[in-house]
Amino acid sequence: MYLSLLLSIAIIALQQTPAPPMTFAQAVTPADCIAAGRAFMSKRQKELTQPEPGKTIPLTSAMVTQATTEKNVEEKSCAAKFDAKTLPPAGLVSLAEVYGDMGDVPASAALIDTVKKHKDATASDKASAIALQINNGLREPKGDERNARLEKMIDELDALGTAAFEQQFTAHSRMNGYYRADDIDAGIIKHSTWLIKAGETCAPADRNRLGLTIASAHVNMAEAWAGQGMTDKALALLRDGVSKWGDVSPRPANGSAPVPNYARDNYFKPEIERLELVGTPAAPITAPVWLNGPANNKLEMAGHVTLLEFTAHWCGPCRESYPGINRLRAKYGAQGFRVAQATQLYGYFQSERGLDAATEIARDKVYFEEHHIGDVPLAIGPKVDVKVVNGKVEYIPAKDPNDVNYKVGGIPQIHLIDKKGNIRLIMVGYDDANEEKLAKMIESLLKEK
Repeated sequence: MYLSLLLSIAIIALQQTPAPPMTFAQAVTPADCIAAGRAFMSKRQKELTQPEPGKTIPLTSAMVTQATTEKNVEEKSCAAKFDAKTLPPAGLVSLAEVYGDMGDVPASAALIDTVKKHKDATASDKASAIALQINNGLREPKGDERNARLEKMIDELDALGTAAFEQQFTAHSRMNGYYRADDIDAGIIKHSTWLIKAGETCAPADRNRLGLTIASAHVNMAEAWAGQGMTDKALALLRDGVSKWGDVSPRPANGSAPVPNYARDNYFKPEIERLELVGTPAAPITAPVWLNGPANNKLEMAGHVTLLEFTAHWCGPCRESYPGINRLRAKYGAQGFRVAQATQLYGYFQSERGLDAATEIARDKVYFEEHHIGDVPLAIGPKVDVKVVNGKVEYIPAKDPNDVNYKVGGIPQIHLIDKKGNIRLIMVGYDDANEEKLAKMIESLLKEK
């Protein structure tokens, strides 16, 4: 009995001890090459950001490039161990992933095509191949032609039926994430709809595994609808999401208890509170520092039709919004339409680090002038705290009253405010396809008394 107890303890200890990272030398399957590549990148990035004990420096793009180049050399040697002619379809998919990971897209594409035509390939094998094809496509420069090709792949994947559910779910989730990051409403709505519908037949055992992705789909689609002026519809979707998915939580990695109602409080609640601002009085914008600001450093919202944008010099989607906003200014500015912006200090500008406030403000001035909005009132709030955590830069927002009053989440966050000073629209992100809808709403607001 004592021996049995010791054996049980040993087995439990083995189960609780994480396996050591895979190395390229240990790889006996293409999947091992992938695992070894990920372990290599983690190790090298840690080495580069912690050059000596007790010292951590930010992870830079140059560091990532260096580690990736080194990894690709090792992965190429690892992939050369395997003969594609002797691998089963599942092995071919893994080998295609290795080639895709090292950037050899033609070799990866050829293997994917082989799997799709392979006489022994199952629906799951073909689904994995198409899912990998989609991942490779997402690495290409974005554009309408690429997106159209990806959508055809998604349709091909969906045609495989329920046997390919896992790959379908992952692919729709990744496409949804891409479209949300690029603020393309049509794509957000398409893939969020698929994910929400998939959740309707989700098995109870899969709720926590899939639930946060489905909760995120509710939020993404609600933001897309709200940006098109359908706030009531967006709020109804969010509240339905709370009732169905508000209880789901991430799976703790350390074995601790899950956080109750994690999705409700971290996904749904902030978005509901933000959209509930529609129809309420807009708070004045205040800041200690302004470019083109009012004399008293306080901009009241009543009296004009106002487009208020929360922005930053580092924000790519914000930058993409400026041409459309300038067209709206040119078209409606003489009729009482105006634009105002709010930002914060970050302590850096492009590659410059450790900037004092005066220098960053000067950089902001030039930056916004270059984008032809240098005459727009810009409120500059307190400095965001920048910290390095595990080699990565994290931004901890200061308690900016403007951010608090407008419940700012992601940026650009755009508000349309009527002449009476009431918020009429909230748009998180910016899609050029919404410019026409914004124009129509501005025209309508300008006609109101």
